[in-house]
Amino acid sequence: MVHRNIISSALLAIYIAALSLGASDAFTTQSIQSRAAIASAANNGFDGTMSTTALSVVGKKKNGPKEDLSYLEVRDLTRDEMLEINKRNEEVMNRELQAMTGISVLFSIPILYLCWVAFFSE
Repeated sequence: MVHRNIISSALLAIYIAALSLGASDAFTTQSIQSRAAIASAANNGFDGTMSTTALSVVGKKKNGPKEDLSYLEVRDLTRDEMLEINKRNEEVMNRELQAMTGISVLFSIPILYLCWVAFFSE
């Protein structure tokens, strides 16, 4: 009886706390629109500065220094190089396929044994 009173008191306290918090507009479109309006107003530069909020950073180009990529070797692969890469990739894929098949068989053996025991035991 005491245990039931404690549970009902705890549930009543949670219910009262939920009611006292009131309606929240955390998931309404009004709060999202107001934040977007503030960000767009800041991006328009009413005070002459650019905002760095999350909404204004997306899609902006960086004006920093360009990265030097001159050390990279750029050329087309020859037919022999492409055939060599394809051969290695095919070997890797075949090994992965064999490994997946082996794991599948390994996991299937106990299940097949249990089915055998379930259907053919006395």
